Amino acid sequence: MKVAVVYQSRTGHTKSVAESIADALGVQALDVKDAHGIQADVILLGSGVYAAQLDESTKAFIDSLNSNCCKKVALYGTSAGGRKPFGMMAKRLERKGLVVDADFLYIPGAWAFLNKGRPNADDLKVAAEWAVKVAKVD
Repeated sequence: MKVAVVYQSRTGHTKSVAESIADALGVQALDVKDAHGIQADVILLGSGVYAAQLDESTKAFIDSLNSNCCKKVALYGTSAGGRKPFGMMAKRLERKGLVVDADFLYIPGAWAFLNKGRPNADDLKVAAEWAVKVAKVD
């Protein structure tokens, strides 16, 4: 089974989570800008969230996918503002005809005085464990 780990990150928070996930799965994490046209059984897609919005490069990556790119997409990401943007990603993917795993991984991201030191080693461990669980195709 082929698994792809794809991420978007401005601050490095989501990138560190992606690298932990990729290490757990024995693959390389790819920036969304380098992952257009990717084919895999499972794509684990992560994004940071900025002012309650997805980065344009995340939107462009999702828009580049077609319903034959994978069997499912599992979502993860970091944000100081909560989980709402991950629902936006899921809806965008589902409109493309893609199956989205219901088990999203949310890791609090540091911003200003919120969530200082996050993601931390415990967060990265949780991310690795989550990845192994969702990387399986039902």
